[in-house]
Amino acid sequence: MAFIDDLKNDQRTQILVAGMVFFALAFPLYFSFAAGEVESFSPSGPVGTYEVSGVYSFHEIASGSETVEDEQTANVIANSDAAVDDIKGKNIVGVRATLTFDDQESVSGPLCAAAPGPQDDDVSGALSYVPFEESGQVLSGESISIEWHNSSIVGTTVTNMSEGEIELMLSGMGLGLGEHNLDITVNVNTGGGVGCGSDDTNEVVNYVIELVSLEYTITMVE
Repeated sequence: MAFIDDLKNDQRTQILVAGMVFFALAFPLYFSFAAGEVESFSPSGPVGTYEVSGVYSFHEIASGSETVEDEQTANVIANSDAAVDDIKGKNIVGVRATLTFDDQESVSGPLCAAAPGPQDDDVSGALSYVPFEESGQVLSGESISIEWHNSSIVGTTVTNMSEGEIELMLSGMGLGLGEHNLDITVNVNTGGGVGCGSDDTNEVVNYVIELVSLEYTITMVE
């Protein structure tokens, strides 16, 4: 009964009870609102719509040529140390090997006029940087590439993501340093035939191996 009397007559008791009632009502409403808004925020920044732009640069770490015999493979090892000053502080996001070649095959014999002419050789490249690997047959001037970032979002507008999440997708994560391996394989196609011999036994393949860096900008769309 003393508490009821104080509640009726004591102003301090009335203020204390009013405060308790306010917080008892306000806290559930606040946490309900926060739970409804949680999808709009991320530990890495506000979720929204962003324009992503970027510029790629290429940094040579090896170049040369290999004479590869029919059905043989030549191995080339390149190291990022060859471009250590050029790539310092860069966001390295991939590596590529570009192969160029010109079939020097010639044919001779009494039936060459009626025989198929010289046939281009098949040249394949296999590029690896542990644990990544990419391979395939190429035409002269084409490249074999490996990338460890999401290049598909460069030059686009992305939605429902935070800036930090986008940065993670575009980051090279410190990869690219150390050794990179390139295997070059040749399969000779001679053409000619009976009465039209070919002197094609190999292919001279020129290569350039480059690390790929990316500078990017992320802009929030209002």
